[in-house]
Formats: sequence, C-alpha cells, structure tokens
Amino acid sequence: MEAIDFVAISDDQLDRFVAGIESKIGAMRTAQMAGLREIDRRQTPLADGCRSMVEWVTGRLDISPDTAKTLIFTARSLEDLPAVEEAAADGHLTDDRTVAVARLAQPGDGKTALTESAGLDVAGIHRQVALHRRMTRNQEHQGFRDRYVATQSNLDHTARDFHGHMVGIASREFEEALHSVGDQLPDTPGVRRSRGTRNADALWKMAHDALAGHDGAGAASTHGVTVFVDANQAAASNAETGVVIESGPRVGPATLEAVICSGSIEVTAVTQDGTPLNIGRRSRVVSPKLRRYVLHRDGGACTADGCTSRYRLEAHHITPWSQGGRTDADNLTTLCWYHHHVIIHGEGFSIDPQSPACRRRFVRPRNHDPP
Repeated sequence: MEAIDFVAISDDQLDRFVAGIESKIGAMRTAQMAGLREIDRRQTPLADGCRSMVEWVTGRLDISPDTAKTLIFTARSLEDLPAVEEAAADGHLTDDRTVAVARLAQPGDGKTALTESAGLDVAGIHRQVALHRRMTRNQEHQGFRDRYVATQSNLDHTARDFHGHMVGIASREFEEALHSVGDQLPDTPGVRRSRGTRNADALWKMAHDALAGHDGAGAASTHGVTVFVDANQAAASNAETGVVIESGPRVGPATLEAVICSGSIEVTAVTQDGTPLNIGRRSRVVSPKLRRYVLHRDGGACTADGCTSRYRLEAHHITPWSQGGRTDADNLTTLCWYHHHVIIHGEGFSIDPQSPACRRRFVRPRNHDPP
C-alpha cells in the first residue's frame, strides 16, 4: 500500500480513506469465506488431523475460536444467500454487516434481508435477529436449568478463573449490576481500565459488601481473614513464600500487607517443626478509636486527589507498617475501599508523603508501564 501523509490530507479525504479500507476488508473477507467453504467441502481439516473445521481455521488463520465459528457460520450461510455474498464481494457491506445480515436472512431469501437491514446499523440488525428468533417455553426452561457459575483455581492456587452461563432477565440484571457498580468506582490519573477490569473490581466490591452484611457505606470491613504463615519460609523470602489464606490461595507480600492494613485478621505462625507460635489472636492494627479520629479529621471522605467517595472508608498507613511506619494519626490517611485495595494494594501504587493531606497523590510503582 502506498504511503499516505495523513497530516496533509483533508478531513473528507481521511474519512473516505478509512471507510474505503473497511469496504475492502469486507470484500476480502467474503472471498476468504468462499475459500473456506471449498475447504470445508473437501474435508481438508480431517486430512490435516484436525477434529473440526473450527480447530483447523483457528490454528491456520491464527484467530480466536469465536472468530473462527463466526467465519464458518457466515461462509456456510452465504452459500444460500447469493445476493448477500455478491453485495459483500463488491464492497457494499462491511464484514460485521455481512455477518449480521447472514444471521437475519432466511435461506434463499438474501434480497429481503438486505432490504430490511438497509436503514439499520449493525446493532439494529442484531436486534432484528433477536426479534425473529423463536423462543419456546421449553427453551426458556432449559436455558434456566443450564445456569451455572464455576470457579477454577490454577495449579499453584494463586488465582481463579470464572466462567458461567445465565439467561434472560438474570443475565441482563447481572451485567447491568456489574456495569453500574464498576462505573461508580473512581478513576485514577494515569491508570486506564478496560470494561473487563472494571467488571472484576465491581464483582470483588459486591462480594466484599455481601460478606460485611451491609452496603458498606462509611464502615470498615468486619469479616475476618485467617492467614497461616510458615515463619521460616516467610522470613527468608520477605513473605514471598510461606503465606496462605485459610482454605484459599497462596498469597504474597502485597496481599499480606492488605489484610494486615485493613481489617480484623487472625495470624497463625508455625516453625519448621510445626510448632505454633501464635494461634487465634485477632487484632486490629488501627484501633477503632484511632480510626474514628482519622476519619473525622479527614472530613469523612477519601483523601485521594480528586476523590470524594465515602464508601467503606479505611485508615491507611502512609509509610507502610511493614516498612516501619507508625500506627499513629500523623502516619494515617483516609482512603475509600477502591483506592485502598485496588490502587494501593492491588496496583502497587503508594502515597506521596509530600502531597497535601486532603489531596493525596499516588506514586506509580517502578514496574508499572505508563498508559
């Protein structure tokens, strides 16, 4: 492709260039799907030792399984929709519009689908597809019976994957709740968050509230965490090994700091021969009286620069307790749950001790790539 000076060309030229590229992509994708149809007809994937067409396309084209499924579905559908395929091959349909129209069309009736979709955007076509799709009472009941949410820990129990299936109103309410809670979480300068990251933080926040037994407004966490520490391993590795949560994952120094910093914990430390050094002593690093004073002094709101949240306020050590920071009012500041757990203990940011008391700024960790 010939090099283009994007700075020199006009807005109209740039607009036509970008739109033209998308049309070419659509035409090329249509040609590719015609080729995939022939590969499917010849059963080439089976000859190559693949279990399915999806597996072959995923590996050969280096695309995701979901994209491969969409390609194969559309390629097979276009065989019965010559009018749609012709329009796409001529560059009149983008790739996404071709897929949407193929889903909307009835076999052999591509012209009607093209007419129905002419005044709609791609999202509108998909809504039309949903309207035309049959949904019987039995299908609704089966979809409901198939609901599940599963968690799977990785081999060393440091993280968990979540996956599941929900239908109808339940799925919509779940998505809306995640988006609503996630959008309420404050932004932090210099930190970009994808929708998936916001959803994860929102789910964590919802779980945190459920364990606390209320909506969390203005209150510290009351549920406890039991941490088992292998004294010899933890001391030798600065807590990077030898620390686990009861019936839960192995954790590192950041998580250990978080649970020590924010709530009621129960620490059980054992020596190499299994002798317990400390069992069952529950303690708060910041006493309730001192916490109330710090929150009152800071105006009952998060002190992070630009944040006015009053959600689950907690007292945080400016100089970390693990680094010798004292547990007194001068070394404590008020943070909301999000800035305390997500930004400080999750992302690894720290507070600039020179920043004003009511506008605390964060210092980016050394290994944190700029946005």
